[in-house]
Amino acid sequence: MGPKSMYRISEKAITIAWEEKIDLDIHRQVMQMDASIIADPFIGWIENVPAYHTLTIFYDPLVIHRRLQVDDSFNYVEQAIEKYFQLPQPVSTSDIEILKVPVCYDLSFGIDLTELSHTLGLDIEEIVRLHTSKKYHVFMLGFLPGFPYMGVLPDALTVPRKHIPSLKVPAGTVAIASQQTGIYPVDSPGGWHAIGRTPVSLFKEGKAYFEPGDIVEFYSISLQEFDQLKKA
Repeated sequence: MGPKSMYRISEKAITIAWEEKIDLDIHRQVMQMDASIIADPFIGWIENVPAYHTLTIFYDPLVIHRRLQVDDSFNYVEQAIEKYFQLPQPVSTSDIEILKVPVCYDLSFGIDLTELSHTLGLDIEEIVRLHTSKKYHVFMLGFLPGFPYMGVLPDALTVPRKHIPSLKVPAGTVAIASQQTGIYPVDSPGGWHAIGRTPVSLFKEGKAYFEPGDIVEFYSISLQEFDQLKKA
């Protein structure tokens, strides 16, 4: 299940693409490629941006030309990347620290829980139980700075995005859509279904709290516990 293609998206970026789907094995390969390039960068490399099934690699063609005297920087980068394809497959994530995230599923925060209960044919308590029953993989950050796209949701919680997005979703809102769950880092419009809120700030010392490849486990807290953690 290796990469399917590699293509230029600008004069300074190239994308490696795997099969287009939400899949843990594919994402582990993305992250392995990301880690391998960071550990042993080619000349002119700037940074990588991993996503569900792609890795976009940014580079400086002027540095490549100046140091290597080559006119086609894309061809050089394409050849340089080939060496990473031969590296070992991703290792197991069983030894990765699990980030435990508290969530208050009170109806004042989970404003879409009642409607979801009718849509999914599940009691609210069962929705909460299912949401907290799995360990989630952070596939990527996007939409907003620090917004983690996590999966994969239990099949029973799979639900399309809202037909009409909410104009304002409060920061810390935990929401679901399709096979994914996520957390809004700041107040924002949004089309995912709000099921709770976390007191955890999604920024820590100026950095995003989550990174692609993290493993996250949610646990339920009361409204009183939420207020206490929020004040801490």
